[in-house]
Amino acid sequence: MAISQKVKKEYFALVAELNKHNDLYHKKDSPEISDQEYDQLFKRLLLLESEFPNIKTTNSPSERVGSEPVSGLKPFNHQIPMLSLDNAFDDKDLEDFEKRFLNKLKRKESYSYSCEPKIDGIAICLVYQDGILTRAGTRGDGNTGEEVTHNVKTMKEVPIQLKKNKDFPFPKEIEIRGEIYVEKKDFLNLNERFKKEGQKVFANPRNFAAGSMRQLNPKVASARPLKVFCHSLGYVDGNTLFDSQSSVIKAFQSWGLPTCPEISLASNLEETKKAFSKIARQREKLVYEIDGVVIKINEIALQQELGFSSRAPRWAIARKFEAEQAETKINSISFQMGRTGALTPVANLEPVEVGGVTISNATLHNMDEVERLDVRERDYVFIKRAGDVIPKIVSVIKEKRSGSEKKIKLPSFCSVCKREISYFEENIPCLKISLESEFSEGCYGYDQFKESLKHFVSRNAMDIEGLGSKTIDALISNKFISSITDLYSLDINQLLSLEGFAEKSAKNLIDSISKSKETELYRFIYSLGIKEIGLQTSKNIAKELGTLENIIKTNYERFIQVEDIGEVAASNLVSFFTNQKYLQILENFKNLNFNLSNEISNNQESHLQNKKIVITGTLNSFSRNELKEILEKMGAKVSSAVSKNTDYLISGSDPGSKIKKASELNIQIIDEDELSSFLQNDQ
Repeated sequence: MAISQKVKKEYFALVAELNKHNDLYHKKDSPEISDQEYDQLFKRLLLLESEFPNIKTTNSPSERVGSEPVSGLKPFNHQIPMLSLDNAFDDKDLEDFEKRFLNKLKRKESYSYSCEPKIDGIAICLVYQDGILTRAGTRGDGNTGEEVTHNVKTMKEVPIQLKKNKDFPFPKEIEIRGEIYVEKKDFLNLNERFKKEGQKVFANPRNFAAGSMRQLNPKVASARPLKVFCHSLGYVDGNTLFDSQSSVIKAFQSWGLPTCPEISLASNLEETKKAFSKIARQREKLVYEIDGVVIKINEIALQQELGFSSRAPRWAIARKFEAEQAETKINSISFQMGRTGALTPVANLEPVEVGGVTISNATLHNMDEVERLDVRERDYVFIKRAGDVIPKIVSVIKEKRSGSEKKIKLPSFCSVCKREISYFEENIPCLKISLESEFSEGCYGYDQFKESLKHFVSRNAMDIEGLGSKTIDALISNKFISSITDLYSLDINQLLSLEGFAEKSAKNLIDSISKSKETELYRFIYSLGIKEIGLQTSKNIAKELGTLENIIKTNYERFIQVEDIGEVAASNLVSFFTNQKYLQILENFKNLNFNLSNEISNNQESHLQNKKIVITGTLNSFSRNELKEILEKMGAKVSSAVSKNTDYLISGSDPGSKIKKASELNIQIIDEDELSSFLQNDQ
């Protein structure tokens, strides 16, 4: 089936957006959208991949379970993959789930279901040998997570030694899987304390649990009220001891492992629907956060027969809750200016409580969304809680209109500085040598400068830790910063005068700002916020042109030869690097003694230039991300899938199926003993 450009555009936009949110959720513990919104995007991706099988890309989120391990923690290899669950959003999805596994069985069979709350925490794997806790690890990408034994052993609920029970003798080795969480009241109390102490405030209990587990110092986890519910098995050494999921839970309880008290059994699908409704009614009264109900076939023999797909078991599904909604009124519409000069309409609402949170603003995204919803000032609307970012409007209650509602118009100029909107679209305010006096708070230029500054310090750009949105707001409003280079003139006394800063946190921020002077060239290019120049394009520019001086001298014809750069991006680059105002600010950066490193330039060709490389297995000398970054700096292209175009496969321990495919295609395989010589071209 031919795939239209429109479908391709939607699909690749979905892949990019979902991968971004996966990274924010799993690696940074900083989600920007709710689980419900993510689930809907993912559902649309699966639909497109189902309708157009040839469109599927190797970096599709449907091929991933969680995320690659973060650096700083040892890898934890799962003997049996620790997979995610498929989702059901309504009763029909549950019915389809039952049809799928019955079709796979191809016979009549008696079965029942286990129904348990889906705890909103972090997945954990506990390994016991002869009843003694020896290791613990997070899910990671399903095959390799992070070893967090040092943190798990501080949790009082996790037994170091299992209790003996004659009815359930524990095997020589067993992987017990569960969910680490924190109770709602503990989360609120600790967040309040962190806020007063100027420490990081967590978005939700799940992020708090994940952040606690990823600490290198076990004293941090020890001081936090972490709890766990154990719910399933991974690897078991020897024959299975259990005939059902319910017997697994009974064994866990007899061994002294904590399990969820709200688990119930259902004899058929109709009873699972009732169990879901019952837990949904109890949701707000539960002491822990949940986002749905996990429904499993209870019989272990059927579980083993049905097996797994590439990312989920065929015998279990997560019935997710609908996003919580509420009705309220739009008092007015305001517009927020982004760093690129785009205006976003925001509805200012009559405050309303949704899921325990008071909501007073909701994003409308853009004017296309305003027209689609036909939303107006003074309309009554339904809003949906979208996690911990500004909620969104779901629909307008048109039958409540009185005739006094006002249509929304995009402003043509700023009401404060009187400049036309086109001025902001052509401007890159983070590079202003000084913030002009008329750009006071409430002005679009003021907002644009602020958003651009946030981009400059972000993780993929200059990666300045401790410089969040609230601190940036305070620095600008106190006039400590009126240009981007003012960051590098900040002193500790200025920071100590701001709310939430103590001497240690102020010193850490100053150190982080100073450290950012020693950064990669591509990060600096990306931080400038040039339109159409994303992170990968910035890498390509740095790799091709080598130095900032070369980039400044490059003309349109040379820019357009760089991979991924089209006519618009090339024109934007030329406009930027020929603008005297921007050249002056770049000169100011040079005067600050920036060291923009780039290992590959036109005059230094690497033996791996343009080579296609795949990494598989677990490496002791590098994390995957570290090795990928080294290879990319040497000009290689790192892929996630082996194909006939692959030049090398770098293989660690437990390499999986990729090594077999590489052998079949006669691709050169580099093991870890050869890796150092391979990188140095000493082979």
